[in-house]
Amino acid sequence: MKKIYAILSIVLFSFTANAQLETFYDFSEITILHDTLDLSDYAGKKVLVVNVASYCGFTCQYTDLVTLDSLYGGPNFAIIAFPCNDFGSQEPGDDSTISAFAHTFHVAFQMMHKISITAPDTAEVYKWLQLMSRNGVANAPVTWNFNKFCIDEAGHWVQHFPSAITPLDTAITNWITSPNTTGIVSLNEKPEIKLMGNPAFEKITISITTPVPGRFTIRISDLQGREIENLFSGTISASQSVTCEPKNLNTGIYFVNIKSETVNKTIKMCFFK
Repeated sequence: MKKIYAILSIVLFSFTANAQLETFYDFSEITILHDTLDLSDYAGKKVLVVNVASYCGFTCQYTDLVTLDSLYGGPNFAIIAFPCNDFGSQEPGDDSTISAFAHTFHVAFQMMHKISITAPDTAEVYKWLQLMSRNGVANAPVTWNFNKFCIDEAGHWVQHFPSAITPLDTAITNWITSPNTTGIVSLNEKPEIKLMGNPAFEKITISITTPVPGRFTIRISDLQGREIENLFSGTISASQSVTCEPKNLNTGIYFVNIKSETVNKTIKMCFFK
């Protein structure tokens, strides 16, 4: 009986230990526009996670991140940036101020709501990134701005780089271009849709990459869901950027709805006129 009990205890411990390990996809976080983003939306992509700050000696790395995104961003790779004021108090502004600052670098990758990385109110995804007990790979305490974490196509923790390693370091670019060994691929049948610049200034540009030609509509609604303007209606066959100049918008927050037969995506947008 004792032997059976011991075996059951080992099995139960093993099951519990494995159950505690999470992936990047187990989390949802808030964007800089205060929408909820399910990180599982990035399944099938390599992801670089960076904690950013506007007044740091490494802030110039925004330029490298924009270059990295322009070179590799798309169906196979994405950047997610988390503003944080924990290190040297170098990100003191609110989300709106941070977003406007990032726009000066022409940032098109995903900016998130300002978070805390140090205890006691560490964002859950950063607990996972920093603790081996959560990610199953390594402890990687963040000690300054512009630390970088590599996440593979299956949402697994791969590697951590400190501030001094630039986004264009070959260790990062070689990882981005390395083969996908996870067996998990992105949903290539779904169009890749990206709002190019948020906030938008006078013009709204949306990048649409679709593997299958389709007819798309782009509409603007207010925060109550009332349609204000139909910005675009037409066929997109491959990769196209649609630039619209709204006639009926003033400075404010709006919803942009992009719809086709295979996708119905709504993005919360800040617009300046």
